[in-house]
Amino acid sequence: MKIQSFWFIAAALLILPAEKGLANEVAEFSGSLEVGAQVADGVEESAKSQEYEDLDDALIGNFTLDYDTESYFLGIEGTRVGLDDQQYQVEGRSYGKFKYSLFYDEIPHNLSFDAQTFYSSVGSDTLTIEGSSPANQASWRTFDYHVDRQKFGGTFDLSFDSPFFFHVGVERVEKDGLKPLGTGSFSGVVELPEPVDYATNNFTLAGGYRTDEMSIKLSGLYSSFSNENTFLDWQNPFLGITEHNSLPPDNDYMELGVNMIWRQLPALSTLSVAGSYSNLTNDFSQDQVGSLLPSGLNSTVFEGDISTMSLSAALASRPTDDLDTRLFYKYFDRNNDSTVIEYDGGGNDTHLLEYTRHTLGFDADYKLAGHTRLGGGYEYENVERRNRPDGDSNSDNLLYVELKNTSLDYLTARLKYSYLNRDTDADHDLAGVSAFASEYIVQFVQRYDVASKQKHEIQAAVELYPLDNLDFGVSYTYTDNSYDDVVLGRTDDTGHEFYLDFMWRAARMLDLSGFAGYENYQADSNHYNYSPGQIADPRVADRSPSSFRWTQDISEDFWIVGLNAGMSIIPDRLRLNLSCQYQKSDGKSDFTSEGSSALLPITQYDDYDITTVSAKVDYTLTERLGLGVGYIYEKSTYEDQQYLEYDYAPGGTYLSGAYADHDYEVHVGYVTIKYSF
Repeated sequence: MKIQSFWFIAAALLILPAEKGLANEVAEFSGSLEVGAQVADGVEESAKSQEYEDLDDALIGNFTLDYDTESYFLGIEGTRVGLDDQQYQVEGRSYGKFKYSLFYDEIPHNLSFDAQTFYSSVGSDTLTIEGSSPANQASWRTFDYHVDRQKFGGTFDLSFDSPFFFHVGVERVEKDGLKPLGTGSFSGVVELPEPVDYATNNFTLAGGYRTDEMSIKLSGLYSSFSNENTFLDWQNPFLGITEHNSLPPDNDYMELGVNMIWRQLPALSTLSVAGSYSNLTNDFSQDQVGSLLPSGLNSTVFEGDISTMSLSAALASRPTDDLDTRLFYKYFDRNNDSTVIEYDGGGNDTHLLEYTRHTLGFDADYKLAGHTRLGGGYEYENVERRNRPDGDSNSDNLLYVELKNTSLDYLTARLKYSYLNRDTDADHDLAGVSAFASEYIVQFVQRYDVASKQKHEIQAAVELYPLDNLDFGVSYTYTDNSYDDVVLGRTDDTGHEFYLDFMWRAARMLDLSGFAGYENYQADSNHYNYSPGQIADPRVADRSPSSFRWTQDISEDFWIVGLNAGMSIIPDRLRLNLSCQYQKSDGKSDFTSEGSSALLPITQYDDYDITTVSAKVDYTLTERLGLGVGYIYEKSTYEDQQYLEYDYAPGGTYLSGAYADHDYEVHVGYVTIKYSF
């Protein structure tokens, strides 16, 4: 239905240029039609092999059609017609007056093929077990985890050769399919096929005024999200009862914004100011559940209400020919007025996160002698949070200095150093809590996203141009984060990145480019095994074998290399393009322990190898007719401890095989013939 409506509108737009006022203009038609076929082998082995595309055996169709006059343009384009990743677009404009667009595109998201489950009615919001317990795995049902996304809409812009402008846009996004959901309790865990049936409607409106000296823009966005499945009811195979899982709720989002820019101010300055306000709301009632909720709730209705406000200002100036400066300030506030859910006697009460962030700073860039530029800057940031005891507030001080030299015509060198100091305050309310209670230990846990730290980063890069047709580049980045005050959590992480690339253009015969890179990351952390009844302080050695400290050291090495070549075998007639790439990741996790038993290392920790090779030959048969033949090869292997000797029913768990089909070896061949006019 949607695609038929799209083509009806496109056909109507195609005849619009024949209206009075355009009929006397000279019109030019141009375009292309490309048809062919693709054949694939191995794509059924793994969803990862075609995660966001359709590589099944199919016919291929692409087309373009352009209509152009002195005052009007209309363009229509379609790619991969009829496939699961097809796209269509119509663009039109009357020069200096208005422009519009219509679009439709599909993108598949293949998550995992040949998953298995003992549940009936896969795809619905009610999953049941035939019989009193799950059947033997040999009789489980097979299905695919995948989500299809369809997006369609249009935009319209109006200016009428004046400083004023107006924009309106509408868009609808639909998602349909299945994705894995892990759920359960201490009685057991189950991996379920969660139904996806989402629709999002977006409406944008903007208008403003712009000249060479200043511009102002007002904008608004309204977005409505709906989910046809509010809950997923499933039969618990361990308890024999029906459980209820809430799914993404319907919600409404709105955003208002203003942007203002003043140019040609004193000292060649430009001042930009922006502000925005957004609000996200949804609601939920006990009546929607259809079953009893836990007793002791303070409210049977939840109303979600999150609003944000942002303000920013920046002044960029050039007080002298050799000096550029920038002053800036940013403000962001997140306010959560949602219903606070509480239980009699406390326990699983709701804690709503709110925070306010202020950021201010300056940058400067000065031209020195010898084609050298010296840059530097300072940034201060303060964040105040509510209901985040481990990071109640933090203050960041960031300094950086950068040097760039272009004194040699064939060489550009850059060096940058930055230093960040973060000071974080915690606010744990532990009054009356015993040192032997499990709650006591939370004061020692510092999560690395907000923990106090010192960060050093060095970036160095050299670009070399020894010949007019030869370029080289090499870069290195070193990063170190030290969390010196952390008792439990990440204590240090270090990263090294080294990359080089080149490009060689040998007249019209050969274009050759390539790159290679190596990355190494390491993260260390402290942990504590607490046993009830023992002291909940990891700094104290209580000599109990059941409560002990242990550490983790995660390391990862990553390599990548790629080469691309374009060869003109017969000038202006026959061209060959080759590309190959290899990447490898090797991770490991080591442990130390003060407990009575050693912790074994994990040697297969997110390890993978990916090899990709592609080749394409383009042959020009005539001035308007061309032939294309291509081949793609890709092989991927993935090894991680959690997927070794995969078991669908380990103790206390039922899995469905989500993401277990990670290895694949794919061959894709295609041939197309293209006619241009």
